[in-house]
Amino acid sequence: MDRLRTGVIGLGAIAQIMHLPYLRELDDRFALAALCDLDPVALEEVGRRYGVARLFTAAAELLAEPLDAVLILTSGNHAPDTIAALERGLHVLVEKPLASTLRETDEVLAVAERSGKTLMVGMMKQYDPGYRRGVKLVRALQDLRYVDATTLQPDNWLYMFHHPIVRGAGWPPPVEERQGAAMFRGVQQAILAQESSTLREGSGSNDPDALTAYAFLTSSSIHDVNALRGALGQPEGVLAAHHWAGGTSFTATLAYPRDVRATYTWTLLPQLKHYTEDFSFYASDGRVSIRFPSPYLRNAPTLVETERMESEELQQTRLTTSYEEAFKQELLEFAECVRTGRAPRTDGAGFRQDLEVITEIARSFSG
Repeated sequence: MDRLRTGVIGLGAIAQIMHLPYLRELDDRFALAALCDLDPVALEEVGRRYGVARLFTAAAELLAEPLDAVLILTSGNHAPDTIAALERGLHVLVEKPLASTLRETDEVLAVAERSGKTLMVGMMKQYDPGYRRGVKLVRALQDLRYVDATTLQPDNWLYMFHHPIVRGAGWPPPVEERQGAAMFRGVQQAILAQESSTLREGSGSNDPDALTAYAFLTSSSIHDVNALRGALGQPEGVLAAHHWAGGTSFTATLAYPRDVRATYTWTLLPQLKHYTEDFSFYASDGRVSIRFPSPYLRNAPTLVETERMESEELQQTRLTTSYEEAFKQELLEFAECVRTGRAPRTDGAGFRQDLEVITEIARSFSG
């Protein structure tokens, strides 16, 4: 297969920690041809590190280059750049969220359908060997009853300082030790200053706390909703949902097929460097727990723990399936889908399914 002439829009932390190193490692599949970022310091230094001369501060300029594919890795809403790339005839790997609302998602999907190009959403957990092993074990349970899914989210910067990330002014950011209302109101103000219109449309609310929760649902929790769908299928509905602490914490009860219930909780705990993302599946014939590492720790394994009876004994097992990095496996999938024309495991239609759940959670908030 000819190498894909690839451009990258957005050179922030996740690009520098994960995507760019693996694009270079997979240089038999990808030829890194152009870079784009608003930060001229990052743009120049990353271009130098990777030997890329075509550097741009506007996405439209990069998309005008002779490329085959583009990675869209900026923060926030990716719908406009994704539509522009597809209309240029490029294959697209875009970080979540693909879009902030169902309306925008449908617009992107319509353009993708017309273009005939690969559209892949960066839900990297679906390519995690440990997660995939855990899902097989969950599906083997005979009498699944209940799922407890919990994410405790620290400030991402706590997991980045050991990486050689280059940014302009303001890097590294200060880690502010604010607590209580001083913490969550400050977080809320920063979120609402950026993109309140799409948050209002998506959540169906004008309440600042609900808007803040919706921002975290689309930017972070959608990974968790996607991982649950990979194990359990699409939920039948949201039975209850509640947010607190200015929308920086929320919980929801979800109904899944075969009379399974799941409690999902996400809470922002910024100061403690202990990322927790634990999914526990409880059945009468066994239990499976999937424990994800921070996404900013390269090659850290996802651990799987099981419990089952062996005659009269309780057998407990911990599995370390692989040290292969999910972000690398994701890029391999993208290249393969471009080559063969098959739909990726994490396509735009799947993103829409997850956003439907996110939207229903937001519109079920009682607090």
